[in-house]
Amino acid sequence: MSLSIRNTQPKYNRVALGADQPGLRRSEMTWLLGLVLIVLSILVEARFGDVERQPFNASPVWGRQPVLGYFVFTPSLVEMLRSGAGLSEAEFQVVRKIAREEVEQLRSLERGSLVIIGNPALRLEDKIAGIDALGYNQKVDAILQESAARLEQALGKAAYRRIVGWVESRWIVERYLHGNLAPTGAARTYRVFATRYDSGGAYTVALPDQCLKFANAGYHVCDDDGYQVGQGYSVFISYEKSTAATVMEAGPWNVDDNYWATTRDPQPRRMFTDLPLGIPEAQAAYFDGYNGGRDQYGRRVTAPFGIDLARQVSIDIGLEPGNNDWIEVSFLWTDGWGKKSSASTQTPGGTQAPLPTREAVILYQTATPGPDGSIIHVVQPGHTLIGISTVYQMELSLLLSQNGLSLNSVIHPGDSLVIQPAQATATPTVETPIAPTPARATSTTRLTRTPRPTQPSSPTPPLPLASPQDRQVGNPEQSAENTAWDPVLVFIAALSAAGVALILAGTALNLRK
Repeated sequence: MSLSIRNTQPKYNRVALGADQPGLRRSEMTWLLGLVLIVLSILVEARFGDVERQPFNASPVWGRQPVLGYFVFTPSLVEMLRSGAGLSEAEFQVVRKIAREEVEQLRSLERGSLVIIGNPALRLEDKIAGIDALGYNQKVDAILQESAARLEQALGKAAYRRIVGWVESRWIVERYLHGNLAPTGAARTYRVFATRYDSGGAYTVALPDQCLKFANAGYHVCDDDGYQVGQGYSVFISYEKSTAATVMEAGPWNVDDNYWATTRDPQPRRMFTDLPLGIPEAQAAYFDGYNGGRDQYGRRVTAPFGIDLARQVSIDIGLEPGNNDWIEVSFLWTDGWGKKSSASTQTPGGTQAPLPTREAVILYQTATPGPDGSIIHVVQPGHTLIGISTVYQMELSLLLSQNGLSLNSVIHPGDSLVIQPAQATATPTVETPIAPTPARATSTTRLTRTPRPTQPSSPTPPLPLASPQDRQVGNPEQSAENTAWDPVLVFIAALSAAGVALILAGTALNLRK
């Protein structure tokens, strides 16, 4: 009995420790490592498998920023969205419905915050704290997540991914055009995002500067800031048509953001003075995350708000109610401010002309001089008088006078503008078409349509972010749906393959024993 114990106990210890069977020990360790890798791959798939992975190197904005309503209800962008994402009419109507409901939820949330914002007994710090206690920004996130989930469920994963991929790509261009470094006009005329507000039937607009409202209403509370009662602060606005309106309300959102002014102007910019001239704080917050993406009260900015229009004002410029878009706004009281701008250059004639901006480089192509020395520019979608004068480095007043126009004039795609008249000394060697002469235009008439000049144009070298035509960047074929190698899926597959290989190797070692 004692002999049996002496013979078996050491053997049991050796088996347990693998001391005399190294093959069994290696197989067990291989099996264990393989199982660990497979379990790890399952956990990774559970965590990331259902996440909509964005195109590689894309700027992630979907789900973090309320972009759906921006693209769906901006007429200049909506057709790009439909074609770029490859949406059928039925699919687009689904997208529009969900976008409308998201916008209404965000508006309802914003209206609920006015109890705090409009309380005169609270200091700014108290209002910011109240917005935070309300959980305002967390509620914005919840609305966005709900919309995204509904959109994917209604459209299916393929169409949903096409929308996300296109939005991510187009967002790069939108930031480039309207973000912190966006171009601005040489005069106090800027292209800003227009939305609507209830004016009670008054023919007015709202700007995010309460001092304009007070001065126009007859209150002297901003006299020390350079505002004058009785001046009648008004703006001239252009879209498809033009009109003028008085500023009688403060907003949208911010009320101390006179973004058309610098700190050296007669009415110095009171807040957000580090922003470029002509860039509203809400626009910078929306596109660049400025101020944490929030307004002066700490609320998440849900669109690049620059001006609010009364219903009839919006109709009169051709922006139908329910739509928002980028419009040209001239701040009439700034006439004469900062005439000697450092952001200008000398033309051959010695007059000051604005430097070309990135918007001009992206949207415009300069026409080649004809044999007679004339330069005729054919207006394309998105072109403005400011932009055209900028890209040709000429004064706006000269462009207007040469074409019989005024600041009240509206230009349309297909119109021809004389940039440089024919030179008297030019001797054409070939017969060429007579340069078209545009008719005088007003705010209610169009320029005379003329055929496109036959001479080729010489495009300005494209910038890296905007080489595709029609201001579009991105291709549905390059969206997340068609990405050849998804890093997360490759990682999961590699883990699983390694785990299976190790298990097979462990099995082989065990069998060989």
